[in-house]
Amino acid sequence: MFKATNHHQLAVVIVPVIMVVLATLCVALRFRARRLQKAQFAFDDWLCFVALLLTWVFQGINMAAVFAGGVGLPIATVMAIDPNAITTFLKILFVNFSLWIVVVSVVQLSIMFFYIRIFGIVDTFRWACYVLVALITGLGIAGFFGQIFFCVPVSKQWNPTEQGHCIALKPWCSSISLMHVILDFGIVILPMPLIWKLKVSTRSKVILSVLLCLGLIASIISLIKIGCVIDLTGIPPQDVTDYSWFGILLQTLELPIGIICCCVPSLKPVMVELAPKLNSMANRLLSYARSSRSTINKSYGSRSGGNSGNESVTGFARLDDSSSQVGERGLGNKTVAHAEEVELANREPDSGNGNDGIAVITSYTVSRN
Repeated sequence: MFKATNHHQLAVVIVPVIMVVLATLCVALRFRARRLQKAQFAFDDWLCFVALLLTWVFQGINMAAVFAGGVGLPIATVMAIDPNAITTFLKILFVNFSLWIVVVSVVQLSIMFFYIRIFGIVDTFRWACYVLVALITGLGIAGFFGQIFFCVPVSKQWNPTEQGHCIALKPWCSSISLMHVILDFGIVILPMPLIWKLKVSTRSKVILSVLLCLGLIASIISLIKIGCVIDLTGIPPQDVTDYSWFGILLQTLELPIGIICCCVPSLKPVMVELAPKLNSMANRLLSYARSSRSTINKSYGSRSGGNSGNESVTGFARLDDSSSQVGERGLGNKTVAHAEEVELANREPDSGNGNDGIAVITSYTVSRN
């Protein structure tokens, strides 16, 4: 067993889990939206759910590639720790590629059957969708069995020293990736004419178009994955365990992104349901932030601005260093004189300035009958 210690390994373990959790949330919201519409779950919904389950399995396989196969570590380090780990790594890679082809095809089919459910009343569009369904299914089957029998005998894929032969890796990988990209572009472009003929606002048309185009992110990832078209790692391919980390990461990102894009167009009912709750939560947070800021400002003002003048914020008057108040008032036939004298403790004789020390107050009262 290997520990995930460097950023290559941590990226393969952590980032895809976050994306799969987001994909799971989107699928749950999709099913909630169908409930709000009081509609039965359709075939495309179940295909999306199956794709999600397979994506979780796929993520588990890739985590095994890190902890059991040494993905993300230099091959010399892997061999030094466990020489048999290379065989384990190649077996995991074999399962990884085979399952990836299946999941991608299921996600694409889910999108196509969603199109048929929404726009199927247009005959030409429906038949165009069926053509794409046939192409996706054919490519998925061909890719799956092509990966299974990539080498003859099959065991040569994880035991390279065994007698036999294999297909050239780079042309095989490039052709599969490019065909999936072409199908993705077809899936995105196909409904555009119908969307722009809908009797809705231009803003709604733009939003729908952008949501569909988000699927092209998965297409770009498919194009560069495994480094068979574009190498972005700078790691020699001979260092197979370290070289493969980036391709595995892209694969595990591609699938949940595809599922998210598959779900987003059907989430409007649940967004309408959640909007008031989200607005209320946002208003409460904003109100809390404002009250906190006001409290901080008042606290700061009472500390820093309270001694700026001769009169404090609490309404008390500041006395000078030496002051006296003398007054006289009459009470019937009596005259009462009163005086107050303030002296500072420890006052310097020639200081000239006030002292903020403790003041001693002496009062005199003279009464004359």
